[in-house]
This record gives sequence, C-alpha cells and structure tokens, in this order.
Amino acid sequence: MRKRYLALALVGVVLLTACGGSGGDNTVNGQDVVVEMYDNRYQYTEIHVPVGGTVTFVGAGNNPHNAVDSDGGWSTEDVFGSLEQKKGDEATLTYNTAGTFNFYCTFHGNPQGAGMAGVLIVGDG
Repeated sequence: MRKRYLALALVGVVLLTACGGSGGDNTVNGQDVVVEMYDNRYQYTEIHVPVGGTVTFVGAGNNPHNAVDSDGGWSTEDVFGSLEQKKGDEATLTYNTAGTFNFYCTFHGNPQGAGMAGVLIVGDG
C-alpha cells in the first residue's frame, strides 16, 4: 500500500512539473495581467495581452526589480519613475502596438535573456 502512495505522489510531481507548476516558467494570458517580481524571477516568463492590454509589474521580493524592454522601447521606469521597484511597488504599462518584446530585470538579468527575463507578446505578436 505504501508503494502505491509513493508511486502516485511521484506521478503527481512529474505532472506538476510538466505543466509548469515548478514556478518561474509560466505563461499568462489576459486583458490586464499582474506579474509579481520575486527575488531573481518573474512570476510569469511568457505574457500574452491583446493590443491595448496592460501589464502591472509588482515588486514581491526582498530585492529591487524592474522590467525593461531588451530593445529599449519601454520600461517600468517610464511609469514608476525609478528602476528600483521594491516590495509592494507597482508599475502598470499599456501596450498599444502588436509585437513580441523580450524583457529583463536590469539587476538580475540581461538583454540577451539570461537570468531574470521573459517575453511579452502583444496581439498576435
């Protein structure tokens, strides 16, 4: 009986990991999306919003964070006024142009997508 429970638990862990339940590598879709910035990772690393949709980046870790377009087109600093968003700080950006935008945290990632980074897909990309 004990082996059966262990086998079921193992299957559950495998399924959870395969579905992205391990954190940091998740996808979110919506008109108005909230993305928490934990210590060295974004809550979602793939974000889909329609043209005119918003993304609110919220500081949720002990370290300062931000979100900056790798091509320099937008930044949380544009609306927040600082690159240092701390726990509880929010920056809401509205995306009126379709496209695919790679973004990163200037403290914990880089424009090439290493470290704390993600992709934002607006409209059909």
